[in-house]
Amino acid sequence: MGTAFILLLILISSIYLTRIISNKINPIPIPPTLEEIEESNRKAKAAAVAVAVLKNQITDTD
Repeated sequence: MGTAFILLLILISSIYLTRIISNKINPIPIPPTLEEIEESNRKAKAAAVAVAVLKNQITDTD
């Protein structure tokens, strides 16, 4: 009975330690906040406008 209990504790602790180590190696991603999503969208739009302007400048010089 004592051996079974010790083995059960070892099993539980090994599962717990494995979960801690896996979270350290590959952390659980935190979803972005609404502000971060909006900022990302603004940056994407600004990049698209910059590419369009540069493309327009290149075609105008040809």
